[in-house]
Amino acid sequence: MSSLLTLAKDLEQQSKARQQSTGEMLKAAFSEHEQSVRAELSASARRISDAILAHEQSMSEAMEKNRRSVLRTAGRTWLTILMVSALLIGTSGSILWWQGQQITDNYTHLRQQEDTLAKMTARTWGVRYQESSDGRRFLILPPGMQTEAIPYDGTTWIRLKQE
Repeated sequence: MSSLLTLAKDLEQQSKARQQSTGEMLKAAFSEHEQSVRAELSASARRISDAILAHEQSMSEAMEKNRRSVLRTAGRTWLTILMVSALLIGTSGSILWWQGQQITDNYTHLRQQEDTLAKMTARTWGVRYQESSDGRRFLILPPGMQTEAIPYDGTTWIRLKQE
């Protein structure tokens, strides 16, 4: 029986040794697995971080491109507004200058006509011509004038005299 007991003890020691070696093997295998999982997680984190950085960079480039496009469009819009404003101001100024010239010309012409009318009134001693609503025509003499009929070449001339 003693051999059985020794055999059981040997078996128990072998079992413990196997258990211990299996535990160490499992511990080593889990440690390797843990290291490979950590390496994969680290690589995955690096890929994700690189992808995020690439996405942020492409978004920054797209935003910068969009900003430049907006600035270019705003610049063109303001340039167009400025050019149209300058054109309107120039056109308005030209029209005002032309109208001023027309007014000046008309005023000068009116003054000439008034001067001519004053000269004619002085030469005709204030005689006026008037036409009635029924079509009759009259010469109106100023107060203090008299007429004298003078025959001339088959016609009658009227001479005006002051009283």
